[in-house]
Amino acid sequence: MPSEIDEDLFGLIGGFYDAVIDPELWSIALERMRLYFGFQLGALSAIALPGGTAAIQATANIPDDYLVGMAGYNDDAARMWGDPAKIAAFPLEEPVRNSSMAGPDIWSGNPFYEDWAKPQGLIDQVAIFLARDRTMIASVAFGLRESGPPLSEDGIAALRLLAPHIRRAVTISRILEVATTRANTFEAALEASPSAVALVDAEMGIVHANAAAAEMLKRGDPIRDVGGRLTFRDELVPGQLQAAVNVASENEGRLERRGIGIPARLRDGTPLATHVMPLKSRPLRGTMRQRATAAVFVADNGGAPMLPADALSLLYGLTPAEARVFELIVAGESTEEAARTLGVAPSTLRTHLLRVFEKTDRHSRAELVTLSREVRLPG
Repeated sequence: MPSEIDEDLFGLIGGFYDAVIDPELWSIALERMRLYFGFQLGALSAIALPGGTAAIQATANIPDDYLVGMAGYNDDAARMWGDPAKIAAFPLEEPVRNSSMAGPDIWSGNPFYEDWAKPQGLIDQVAIFLARDRTMIASVAFGLRESGPPLSEDGIAALRLLAPHIRRAVTISRILEVATTRANTFEAALEASPSAVALVDAEMGIVHANAAAAEMLKRGDPIRDVGGRLTFRDELVPGQLQAAVNVASENEGRLERRGIGIPARLRDGTPLATHVMPLKSRPLRGTMRQRATAAVFVADNGGAPMLPADALSLLYGLTPAEARVFELIVAGESTEEAARTLGVAPSTLRTHLLRVFEKTDRHSRAELVTLSREVRLPG
């Protein structure tokens, strides 16, 4: 599998963004991803909290006999990965192989393994956790058969490239969930959404604002209309919104983590998160909206704390796994201790740490500690 975005991988990315606009396409996007990597089957789930309703449920190549009653194994499937504390430590967006987390001692006797996975010839699974906050729990997972192709390091690298795009698509779908139940088009869902949504062009020119966004713009809190351009009243991490819109307008495949959860805050201190979705290749209706290259969502931040690590992730493009490694190293954990905390091999931990050094232009753990003290989000 390629570690760079080739044409086929680029098509997979667009498929998940298309599914935000047309939810009927989630299973198609998942099936295309399954075929690309040679997985046996796949499942994507997003559970809205606190109610526990399914915001997204999509499957790929799961036989009908096994699809029926699959939800009854949810708790057993979770135990295949270890205890809740171990699962909670997995970074978002990082592909995790079940065989690297657990083994026969945990699988043997597990009803999900014995009654569901083993009869289908599945020997391993790889999962990517996409959300874990007070608004949603979401993940995508794929099963591997012994007769199928092995999952190589290049394959893991390709999954890492896809992960932030899937996370963004799932997050925005969650934001639109209530609205889409009252609308039969993406445009109508935007209008019905209680979250602020502004459509912009590559220069941040405001093409359209839904009612919630129009109210925010009228108050100038936290977004403003300055000469027809969308800006933050007080950008906590300057330049990130513009940077995300620029990339979304030029090449959505290069968007990566830019535009996911850009921190914002109302004047009264209420924390918000801003998400940028590329629209240039999306089938929108209306002449004006054909000029829009990105949609900017300003919504509940899911209860995520706003920490220096958030700013570092945005400023240096750290993945969630790299940001977590940064936090553990700064806290004084050794490579072996941090690897155990994350449930990964020490070699994987070292790879993440090297990327942290490269991206931050720092060369030692001591320099990372200094950087952590220098970076602060405004209080």
